[in-house]
Amino acid sequence: MNNTFFISTAFITGSLIPLQLVFNAQLGAITKSPYSATLIVFVIGLLAMALVALVLRPAFPTWQELGSAPPTVFLGGIIAAIYLVAIIFVAPKLGVGLTTALILCGQLVMALLLDHLGAFGNPQMPLNLWRVAGVLMMLGGVFAIKMH
Repeated sequence: MNNTFFISTAFITGSLIPLQLVFNAQLGAITKSPYSATLIVFVIGLLAMALVALVLRPAFPTWQELGSAPPTVFLGGIIAAIYLVAIIFVAPKLGVGLTTALILCGQLVMALLLDHLGAFGNPQMPLNLWRVAGVLMMLGGVFAIKMH
């Protein structure tokens, strides 16, 4: 597969995030709780992935393989739960555009920090003027969205 496929996949996946904000905020309004809404989202996600696993039959790691993994690999589920609760709580207050812009800026700042440090086994990509300028331009976009 070439880079066009991966770039397109990343872009399309990113375009789903604002939809997720809207749908999860609607669910939060119905349930009147970001916690119960998040639980419902995770149950639906679990059922969807169970169906995918039944159809595709992917290989699963052994308990021994899972036990030898660094504990940090299991934090993704906790981070996903925090993220869902936060967007259900924040999106109705700030709007989908500003919430999405702030999430993207937070993602970019953390990603550049992880790249700079080469954290968690990722390749090290030092921070430079161009990367800092990219973050500053995105922050300028957040300011423009917030103010106008």
